[in-house]
Amino acid sequence: MGKETKQFMTVNDVAQLLNVAEKTVRKYVWQKTIPYLKIGGHVRFDIDKIHAWLEQREVPTLDEIRYGSWNRRADR
Repeated sequence: MGKETKQFMTVNDVAQLLNVAEKTVRKYVWQKTIPYLKIGGHVRFDIDKIHAWLEQREVPTLDEIRYGSWNRRADR
């Protein structure tokens, strides 16, 4: 079994992923609302944690709430 290498993103990478300004990502870091690491004085983001963070912020539609598909998503 081989070791899996972690993938890290920069502020610029996350800004592009979220389609926001780098300034916004830095604000999230300052507010500690986004998961990040400090490596050698540089801010880095674990790609898996960023994707999980995004999923946690997803807001269900009314149909998903009414018909239960939102609940099934949580079981994934």
